[in-house]
Amino acid sequence: MKVIKFGAVLCIVGCGGANDAVEAQTAANATAETTAAIAAAETAAPKDHPQASLHLKLAKDQLQQAKELMQDEEDEKAQLVLQRATADAELALMLARKTDAEEKAERARAQVQSLSPHH
Repeated sequence: MKVIKFGAVLCIVGCGGANDAVEAQTAANATAETTAAIAAAETAAPKDHPQASLHLKLAKDQLQQAKELMQDEEDEKAQLVLQRATADAELALMLARKTDAEEKAERARAQVQSLSPHH
């Protein structure tokens, strides 16, 4: 009976350590995903787009905060901050794409109007 209890204690301790390793790996993967989302937003978002710039800055700040949380072994909190950072980076990218699409649509509209005989 003592062997079973000892084995159960070892499993609990060992499983806890494995869970920490999984959380750390998951946080590392999320950091890479967030970094990629930020890089994509940086290439697409014009500097003069205030909303996109704001969300890009928030994403960068949150990425830094998540890295600090991971150093403090707060991987679960870091995961949540990374999710927010990724969402902000993706929003910055979508805002930039929306602006680009609107500008292209306006140019196309103007081009069509210039070709119209009823202009």
